[in-house]
Amino acid sequence: MAEDLDELRPPVDHPITTSKEDSLQRAPLAHDFAKSLRSLSTDQGVVVGVLGPWGVGKSSFINLMREEFAADPALTVVDFNPWLFSGTQQLTDFFFAELSSQLRLKDGSRFGAIADRIDEYSTVLSPLALIPGFGSWWDRSVKALQSANSIRKKRASATSKRTKVADALEQVDQPIVVVVDDIDRLTTPEIRDIFKLVRLTASFPNLIYVLAFDRHRVEAALDEDGVPGRAYLEKIIQLAFDLPAVPDTLLRSKVFAELDRILEGLEDSLFDSTRWADIYFELVEPLMSNMRDVSRLALSAKSTINALHQDVELVDVIALEAIRIFRPEIFADLQSVRALLTNIGSFTDLLLRQHKARMEEVLEKSGNADFVKNVIRRLFPAAQRLFENYSYGPGSLSQWRRQHRVAHADFFSLYLDRVAPAELASFRSAEHAFTLMTEASELDEFLDSIPDESVEDTIGALEAYEGEFPLEAVVPSAVVLLNRIPKLPHRPNQGVFGISRPDLTVVRVVVRMLRPIEDESERETIVRRILANVHSYSSRFLLIRSIGHIEGSGSRLISEPVAAELEGQLVDEARSVLPTDSGQEWDLLRVYLFATSRDGEASPVNVSGNPEFVRDLLASAKSYRRTQAMGSRHVDIEPELAWDALVKVIGEDQLRESVALLRQTDAETELVGLAEKYLSGWRPPEWPE
Repeated sequence: MAEDLDELRPPVDHPITTSKEDSLQRAPLAHDFAKSLRSLSTDQGVVVGVLGPWGVGKSSFINLMREEFAADPALTVVDFNPWLFSGTQQLTDFFFAELSSQLRLKDGSRFGAIADRIDEYSTVLSPLALIPGFGSWWDRSVKALQSANSIRKKRASATSKRTKVADALEQVDQPIVVVVDDIDRLTTPEIRDIFKLVRLTASFPNLIYVLAFDRHRVEAALDEDGVPGRAYLEKIIQLAFDLPAVPDTLLRSKVFAELDRILEGLEDSLFDSTRWADIYFELVEPLMSNMRDVSRLALSAKSTINALHQDVELVDVIALEAIRIFRPEIFADLQSVRALLTNIGSFTDLLLRQHKARMEEVLEKSGNADFVKNVIRRLFPAAQRLFENYSYGPGSLSQWRRQHRVAHADFFSLYLDRVAPAELASFRSAEHAFTLMTEASELDEFLDSIPDESVEDTIGALEAYEGEFPLEAVVPSAVVLLNRIPKLPHRPNQGVFGISRPDLTVVRVVVRMLRPIEDESERETIVRRILANVHSYSSRFLLIRSIGHIEGSGSRLISEPVAAELEGQLVDEARSVLPTDSGQEWDLLRVYLFATSRDGEASPVNVSGNPEFVRDLLASAKSYRRTQAMGSRHVDIEPELAWDALVKVIGEDQLRESVALLRQTDAETELVGLAEKYLSGWRPPEWPE
């Protein structure tokens, strides 16, 4: 059960305590080094060093040494942590107090006399300003009040009591080990004072100091004019063990093990194994050098991975977390140019030069331009054009979006801000809709469940799947989408700002479903099947003109003869059978304008006795005219009708009769009143030149 609990615990940046935790296989080295200390002569004390950079595992190594110290005959180990007393100006007082206290706790009967002698000795060493060269920690104001005579007496008393401490220590049967760890984390003055303290006390017999520190950090702190820190250190340290660097293979396996532990139990995580090797070797591993780095990455990235594992590609997340943790200055610069990193749009020459100059600043400031370029190549390929002749198009952007990569602005924003932009919320719905596209009823039901104002954006987000739509999904999903156009808010030519065109949103998706079908005859068969199941003339006409050969709108996905055939069938049916539910005809005027003009001088459509059709025809002819006075922000919005088109479709006489009939059935409505204005001869003013 305990082992199970250990597996559930998150990785923590603490040193190991036993050989069972020794994943670096350093226990034999630590035990051998500890054994070698037993063989040293300790008549005048010994100072040894365990050396290595931060995070290399010095504390863990000393803990492994303790296992050997505990072997028979056991050595007493006393720990002194200078961090607890740094900056207190009482380091030596606390050192001796800590030493005597721990000795009493270890074995009062064996060490009680030594502890008493140490307490007596410490009382005459305060203040330590009496000792030449001691630093600011002991620079108490009381020293200014001491007379030369009292100083001499103190020194004489200290010598006597020091001798008593030495005599007591000579009587112990085994040396006492004093461990001082994390010296390299202190400030420069504190490091100097620690080593002066060790130098002061190191000559006591049967004391073995084990000091753990980063050699370069401490040597730099001990440098003084004319005396290099290394020379000073060599006078104090009699034996040193330099910890070997962690092998890359072992560090790598530890990273993978920690990430596996974090990802375990997370359902539906996004992890692109095909990109992981490049990302790891180019962006993650170069930032880490020791086991502490592994723990830092695991600890810091865990919450981000938990939050985003279903939303953002985790390969990207892990890389960005590594940069954030180990190179925060590069991470901050990436944030400052976030818009440039994901932009595939075209720039003017001037703007492109400005963006390139900004990227050059980022590269130069980083101090490692090659690394930052690798970050951009692997995570933000759109920005490669700012330092290489390499560019990407909309197809790549759609692919990055499908893959949930931070190369797409929506997912980079989600990673940085932890708030999904509106476009991303729509794409999430589109992802689910994509899984239902082979089942018309399920797709229709899902779109019904989405808030009305979000459906169009969800449909539009399906464009990202161009090239990925299953062939068996084309007919059912195209039918569902084309039949849904009348349900979508803001129909064509309506709305205050006139910017919503759900019909175009739908047909763009349908065209992207048809376009990857390489065989033209197969496309034409599929188009016929779609048209047979689309309810409204408006949606059928939209599809035909979007994929046919109509000038200015057709994408020519079907042959010209087939396009002409389908157009003719639609025209014949529309002229002979008026729609039974013309309210579903969201683009009625355009359909009948095409029907009356396709064959040249075709006669107007007969609408006699059908006010519902005329009402819907007028509604589809209505739009809004916007005018704005110079110097004013106010916009005047006035309704208008495509009057010439209406006259062409049903003729002015039928228009007059139908509007009169509508007044009887609908009474005074905006639509009736507007039509009557046109019938009276009113026309909107011409646009100013």
